[in-house]
Amino acid sequence: MMSLIRNEWMKIFSKGSTYLFIVFLLLAAVGTALIDYKLNPVESSKDWKQELQAEIQEQQNELKTSKISEDEKSVIMEEINLNKQLLDANINPDLRTNWTYMANWTTSLTSFVTLFVVIVCSSLVSSEFSDGTIKQLLIRPYKRWKILLSKYITSLLFAALLLVSLFIFSYIVGILFFGSGSYSDKILDPASFGFSPVIVGDYFVDMMVYWIPGFLVITTIAFMLSTLFKSQALAVGVSISILFASTPLNLVIQSLIEKNEWLKFVLFPHLNLRGYISESFSMFEGATLGFSISVLAIYYLIFLALTFFFFQKKDISN
Repeated sequence: MMSLIRNEWMKIFSKGSTYLFIVFLLLAAVGTALIDYKLNPVESSKDWKQELQAEIQEQQNELKTSKISEDEKSVIMEEINLNKQLLDANINPDLRTNWTYMANWTTSLTSFVTLFVVIVCSSLVSSEFSDGTIKQLLIRPYKRWKILLSKYITSLLFAALLLVSLFIFSYIVGILFFGSGSYSDKILDPASFGFSPVIVGDYFVDMMVYWIPGFLVITTIAFMLSTLFKSQALAVGVSISILFASTPLNLVIQSLIEKNEWLKFVLFPHLNLRGYISESFSMFEGATLGFSISVLAIYYLIFLALTFFFFQKKDISN
Protein backbone atom coordinates (compact mmCIF):
# COMPACT_ATOMS: atom_id res chain seq x y z
CA MET A 1 0.00 0.00 0.00
CA MET A 2 2.81 2.44 0.87
CA SER A 3 4.39 1.99 -2.55
CA LEU A 4 1.03 2.76 -4.18
CA ILE A 5 0.60 5.90 -2.09
CA ARG A 6 4.16 6.98 -2.86
CA ASN A 7 3.50 6.50 -6.55
CA GLU A 8 0.30 8.57 -6.43
CA TRP A 9 2.09 11.26 -4.44
CA MET A 10 4.77 11.50 -7.12
CA LYS A 11 2.06 11.78 -9.79
CA ILE A 12 0.47 14.74 -8.00
CA PHE A 13 3.78 16.56 -7.69
CA SER A 14 4.76 15.83 -11.27
CA LYS A 15 2.16 18.42 -12.29
CA GLY A 16 3.01 22.12 -12.27
CA SER A 17 -0.47 23.02 -11.04
CA THR A 18 0.30 21.41 -7.66
CA TYR A 19 3.04 23.96 -6.97
CA LEU A 20 0.81 26.76 -8.24
CA PHE A 21 -1.81 25.78 -5.67
CA ILE A 22 0.70 26.12 -2.83
CA VAL A 23 2.09 29.40 -4.16
CA PHE A 24 -1.44 30.75 -4.54
CA LEU A 25 -2.18 30.04 -0.86
CA LEU A 26 0.93 32.03 0.10
CA LEU A 27 -0.08 34.92 -2.15
CA ALA A 28 -3.64 34.79 -0.79
CA ALA A 29 -2.33 35.01 2.78
CA VAL A 30 -0.12 37.99 1.90
CA GLY A 31 -2.87 39.66 -0.12
CA THR A 32 -5.56 39.39 2.56
CA ALA A 33 -3.13 40.55 5.25
CA LEU A 34 -2.18 43.55 3.11
CA ILE A 35 -5.82 44.45 2.53
CA ASP A 36 -6.59 44.10 6.24
CA TYR A 37 -3.56 46.18 7.18
CA LYS A 38 -4.46 48.97 4.76
CA LEU A 39 -8.10 49.07 5.81
CA ASN A 40 -7.33 48.92 9.55
CA PRO A 41 -3.78 50.12 10.26
CA VAL A 42 -2.29 48.72 13.48
CA GLU A 43 -1.69 51.27 16.23
CA SER A 44 0.14 49.28 18.87
CA SER A 45 1.11 52.27 21.02
CA LYS A 46 -2.35 53.46 21.97
CA ASP A 47 -3.93 52.78 25.37
CA TRP A 48 -7.20 51.18 24.35
CA LYS A 49 -8.71 51.22 27.85
CA GLN A 50 -8.09 54.93 28.27
CA GLU A 51 -9.52 55.67 24.83
CA LEU A 52 -12.57 53.53 25.52
CA GLN A 53 -13.18 55.35 28.80
CA ALA A 54 -12.83 58.69 27.00
CA GLU A 55 -15.31 57.51 24.37
CA ILE A 56 -17.80 56.52 27.07
CA GLN A 57 -17.43 59.97 28.65
CA GLU A 58 -18.07 61.67 25.30
CA GLN A 59 -21.12 59.51 24.70
CA GLN A 60 -22.51 60.31 28.16
CA ASN A 61 -22.00 64.03 27.53
CA GLU A 62 -23.78 63.66 24.20
CA LEU A 63 -26.79 62.14 25.97
CA LYS A 64 -27.15 65.30 28.06
CA THR A 65 -27.74 67.49 25.02
CA SER A 66 -31.31 68.18 23.94
CA LYS A 67 -30.54 68.16 20.21
CA ILE A 68 -30.71 64.40 19.72
CA SER A 69 -33.82 62.30 19.23
CA GLU A 70 -34.96 59.39 21.39
CA ASP A 71 -33.84 56.90 18.76
CA GLU A 72 -30.36 58.42 18.74
CA LYS A 73 -30.26 58.29 22.53
CA SER A 74 -31.16 54.60 22.43
CA VAL A 75 -28.32 53.89 20.00
CA ILE A 76 -25.82 55.82 22.13
CA MET A 77 -26.91 54.02 25.28
CA GLU A 78 -26.38 50.68 23.55
CA GLU A 79 -22.87 51.78 22.52
CA ILE A 80 -22.10 52.88 26.07
CA ASN A 81 -23.30 49.56 27.45
CA LEU A 82 -21.15 47.65 24.93
CA ASN A 83 -18.07 49.72 25.72
CA LYS A 84 -18.54 49.13 29.45
CA GLN A 85 -18.89 45.40 28.86
CA LEU A 86 -15.67 45.44 26.84
CA LEU A 87 -13.84 47.15 29.69
CA ASP A 88 -15.24 44.78 32.31
CA ALA A 89 -14.30 41.73 30.20
CA ASN A 90 -10.86 43.19 29.34
CA ILE A 91 -11.50 42.91 25.59
CA ASN A 92 -9.68 45.25 23.25
CA PRO A 93 -12.13 45.92 20.37
CA ASP A 94 -9.23 47.00 18.13
CA LEU A 95 -6.96 44.05 18.90
CA ARG A 96 -4.83 43.22 15.85
CA THR A 97 -2.53 40.17 16.02
CA ASN A 98 -1.65 37.17 13.90
CA TRP A 99 -4.36 35.19 15.71
CA THR A 100 -7.10 37.73 14.98
CA TYR A 101 -5.94 37.81 11.35
CA MET A 102 -6.20 34.03 11.11
CA ALA A 103 -9.61 34.00 12.80
CA ASN A 104 -10.96 36.60 10.37
CA TRP A 105 -9.20 35.68 7.12
CA THR A 106 -7.53 32.25 7.17
CA THR A 107 -10.82 30.57 7.99
CA SER A 108 -12.21 32.04 4.75
CA LEU A 109 -9.18 31.02 2.69
CA THR A 110 -10.03 27.36 3.36
CA SER A 111 -12.46 27.67 0.45
CA PHE A 112 -9.41 27.70 -1.85
CA VAL A 113 -8.12 24.52 -0.19
CA THR A 114 -11.48 22.91 -0.94
CA LEU A 115 -11.34 24.07 -4.57
CA PHE A 116 -7.79 22.83 -5.16
CA VAL A 117 -8.41 19.45 -3.53
CA VAL A 118 -11.62 19.02 -5.52
CA ILE A 119 -9.65 19.64 -8.72
CA VAL A 120 -7.04 17.05 -7.72
CA CYS A 121 -9.60 14.49 -6.46
CA SER A 122 -11.78 14.72 -9.54
CA SER A 123 -8.82 13.99 -11.80
CA LEU A 124 -7.10 11.20 -9.87
CA VAL A 125 -8.96 8.34 -11.57
CA SER A 126 -10.42 10.05 -14.65
CA SER A 127 -6.94 11.22 -15.72
CA GLU A 128 -5.84 7.58 -15.89
CA PHE A 129 -8.56 6.97 -18.50
CA SER A 130 -7.88 10.25 -20.33
CA ASP A 131 -4.14 9.54 -20.51
CA GLY A 132 -4.65 5.86 -21.36
CA THR A 133 -2.64 4.63 -18.37
CA ILE A 134 -5.47 2.83 -16.58
CA LYS A 135 -4.60 -0.59 -18.07
CA GLN A 136 -0.95 -0.32 -17.01
CA LEU A 137 -2.12 0.63 -13.54
CA LEU A 138 -4.53 -2.29 -13.11
CA ILE A 139 -2.18 -4.99 -14.39
CA ARG A 140 0.02 -4.40 -11.36
CA PRO A 141 -0.18 -7.11 -8.62
CA TYR A 142 -2.67 -5.17 -6.51
CA LYS A 143 -6.40 -5.52 -6.08
CA ARG A 144 -8.54 -2.75 -7.53
CA TRP A 145 -9.78 -1.57 -4.17
CA LYS A 146 -6.21 -1.15 -2.92
CA ILE A 147 -5.30 0.95 -5.93
CA LEU A 148 -8.37 3.14 -5.45
CA LEU A 149 -7.82 3.41 -1.69
CA SER A 150 -4.24 4.55 -2.27
CA LYS A 151 -5.53 7.33 -4.50
CA TYR A 152 -8.10 8.38 -1.93
CA ILE A 153 -5.57 8.39 0.93
CA THR A 154 -3.16 10.39 -1.23
CA SER A 155 -5.85 12.99 -1.90
CA LEU A 156 -6.44 13.36 1.85
CA LEU A 157 -2.70 13.68 2.47
CA PHE A 158 -2.53 16.37 -0.20
CA ALA A 159 -5.45 18.15 1.48
CA ALA A 160 -3.57 17.99 4.80
CA LEU A 161 -0.47 19.45 3.12
CA LEU A 162 -2.43 22.39 1.71
CA LEU A 163 -4.13 23.01 5.03
CA VAL A 164 -0.87 22.94 7.00
CA SER A 165 0.76 25.18 4.39
CA LEU A 166 -2.09 27.67 4.68
CA PHE A 167 -1.80 27.67 8.47
CA ILE A 168 1.98 28.19 8.42
CA PHE A 169 1.77 30.92 5.76
CA SER A 170 -1.00 32.73 7.64
CA TYR A 171 0.72 32.46 11.02
CA ILE A 172 3.99 33.92 9.70
CA VAL A 173 2.32 36.56 7.52
CA GLY A 174 0.10 37.53 10.46
CA ILE A 175 3.16 38.09 12.66
CA LEU A 176 4.87 40.20 9.96
CA PHE A 177 1.84 42.46 9.48
CA PHE A 178 0.20 42.54 12.92
CA GLY A 179 2.67 41.15 15.42
CA SER A 180 2.55 38.02 17.54
CA GLY A 181 -0.50 37.70 19.74
CA SER A 182 -1.68 35.23 22.34
CA TYR A 183 -3.85 32.19 21.69
CA SER A 184 -5.86 33.11 24.80
CA ASP A 185 -6.66 36.72 23.79
CA LYS A 186 -10.35 37.53 24.02
CA ILE A 187 -12.37 38.88 21.10
CA LEU A 188 -16.05 39.27 20.32
CA ASP A 189 -17.56 36.39 18.35
CA PRO A 190 -17.55 37.69 14.73
CA ALA A 191 -20.71 35.65 13.98
CA SER A 192 -22.70 36.97 16.96
CA PHE A 193 -24.68 40.21 16.99
CA GLY A 194 -24.66 40.48 20.79
CA PHE A 195 -21.94 40.62 23.41
CA SER A 196 -20.38 37.19 23.06
CA PRO A 197 -16.70 36.99 24.12
CA VAL A 198 -14.59 34.10 22.78
CA ILE A 199 -10.95 33.03 23.03
CA VAL A 200 -9.44 33.88 19.65
CA GLY A 201 -7.40 30.66 19.44
CA ASP A 202 -10.38 28.49 20.38
CA TYR A 203 -12.53 30.29 17.83
CA PHE A 204 -9.95 29.71 15.08
CA VAL A 205 -9.60 26.01 15.94
CA ASP A 206 -13.38 25.58 16.06
CA MET A 207 -13.76 27.22 12.65
CA MET A 208 -11.22 24.82 11.18
CA VAL A 209 -12.59 21.69 12.88
CA TYR A 210 -16.22 22.45 11.96
CA TRP A 211 -15.13 22.95 8.34
CA ILE A 212 -13.59 19.47 8.00
CA PRO A 213 -16.77 17.25 7.82
CA GLY A 214 -18.30 19.20 4.95
CA PHE A 215 -14.93 19.36 3.24
CA LEU A 216 -14.55 15.56 3.42
CA VAL A 217 -17.97 15.02 1.86
CA ILE A 218 -17.32 17.50 -0.97
CA THR A 219 -13.94 15.94 -1.80
CA THR A 220 -15.42 12.44 -1.66
CA ILE A 221 -18.09 13.50 -4.15
CA ALA A 222 -15.32 14.78 -6.44
CA PHE A 223 -13.43 11.51 -6.02
CA MET A 224 -16.57 9.51 -6.81
CA LEU A 225 -17.18 11.51 -9.98
CA SER A 226 -13.60 10.81 -10.99
CA THR A 227 -14.43 7.10 -11.05
CA LEU A 228 -17.69 7.64 -12.95
CA PHE A 229 -16.34 9.73 -15.83
CA LYS A 230 -13.58 8.66 -18.17
CA SER A 231 -13.14 12.28 -19.26
CA GLN A 232 -10.93 14.25 -16.87
CA ALA A 233 -12.36 17.58 -18.05
CA LEU A 234 -15.92 16.39 -17.46
CA ALA A 235 -15.11 15.04 -13.97
CA VAL A 236 -13.39 18.28 -12.94
CA GLY A 237 -16.14 20.43 -14.48
CA VAL A 238 -19.01 18.60 -12.77
CA SER A 239 -17.16 18.55 -9.42
CA ILE A 240 -16.48 22.29 -9.48
CA SER A 241 -20.08 22.97 -10.54
CA ILE A 242 -21.37 21.03 -7.52
CA LEU A 243 -18.94 22.89 -5.26
CA PHE A 244 -20.10 26.34 -6.38
CA ALA A 245 -23.77 25.34 -6.55
CA SER A 246 -23.83 24.04 -2.97
CA THR A 247 -24.26 27.50 -1.37
CA PRO A 248 -27.25 28.73 -3.45
CA LEU A 249 -28.85 25.29 -3.22
CA ASN A 250 -28.43 25.44 0.55
CA LEU A 251 -30.32 28.77 0.67
CA VAL A 252 -33.13 27.46 -1.52
CA ILE A 253 -33.53 24.26 0.49
CA GLN A 254 -33.56 26.10 3.84
CA SER A 255 -36.34 28.37 2.58
CA LEU A 256 -38.47 25.33 1.69
CA ILE A 257 -37.79 23.15 4.73
CA GLU A 258 -40.79 24.38 6.76
CA LYS A 259 -43.25 23.04 4.19
CA ASN A 260 -41.20 20.02 3.14
CA GLU A 261 -39.66 18.35 6.18
CA TRP A 262 -37.97 15.65 4.11
CA LEU A 263 -35.58 18.36 2.88
CA LYS A 264 -33.92 18.18 6.32
CA PHE A 265 -32.17 15.07 5.08
CA VAL A 266 -30.84 16.65 1.89
CA LEU A 267 -27.06 17.05 1.96
CA PHE A 268 -26.47 20.71 1.13
CA PRO A 269 -27.80 22.48 4.28
CA HIS A 270 -25.43 20.41 6.41
CA LEU A 271 -22.20 21.00 4.49
CA ASN A 272 -21.31 24.13 6.47
CA LEU A 273 -21.25 23.34 10.19
CA ARG A 274 -19.50 26.56 11.22
CA GLY A 275 -22.79 28.19 12.12
CA TYR A 276 -23.09 25.84 15.08
CA ILE A 277 -20.14 27.61 16.72
CA SER A 278 -22.48 30.47 17.54
CA GLU A 279 -25.02 29.67 20.25
CA SER A 280 -27.69 31.75 18.50
CA PHE A 281 -27.42 29.81 15.22
CA SER A 282 -30.42 27.90 13.95
CA MET A 283 -30.26 26.12 10.58
CA PHE A 284 -33.90 25.07 10.86
CA GLU A 285 -36.23 23.98 13.65
CA GLY A 286 -34.87 20.90 15.38
CA ALA A 287 -31.46 21.05 13.72
CA THR A 288 -28.53 20.11 15.97
CA LEU A 289 -24.83 19.56 15.42
CA GLY A 290 -25.26 15.84 16.07
CA PHE A 291 -28.06 15.58 13.50
CA SER A 292 -26.02 17.41 10.83
CA ILE A 293 -22.93 15.27 11.46
CA SER A 294 -25.07 12.12 11.25
CA VAL A 295 -26.50 13.22 7.88
CA LEU A 296 -23.00 14.00 6.59
CA ALA A 297 -21.66 10.65 7.85
CA ILE A 298 -24.41 8.72 6.04
CA TYR A 299 -23.81 10.56 2.76
CA TYR A 300 -20.05 10.14 3.17
CA LEU A 301 -20.34 6.36 3.57
CA ILE A 302 -22.77 6.12 0.63
CA PHE A 303 -20.49 8.12 -1.68
CA LEU A 304 -17.45 6.13 -0.61
CA ALA A 305 -19.28 2.81 -1.12
CA LEU A 306 -20.49 3.87 -4.58
CA THR A 307 -16.98 4.98 -5.51
CA PHE A 308 -15.43 1.59 -4.75
CA PHE A 309 -18.39 -0.29 -6.25
CA PHE A 310 -18.24 1.52 -9.60
CA PHE A 311 -14.46 1.24 -9.78
CA GLN A 312 -14.64 -2.50 -9.18
CA LYS A 313 -17.22 -2.89 -11.95
CA LYS A 314 -15.71 -0.39 -14.37
CA ASP A 315 -14.93 -1.69 -17.86
CA ILE A 316 -11.42 -0.76 -19.00
CA SER A 317 -11.46 -2.67 -22.26
CA ASN A 318 -11.98 0.49 -24.30
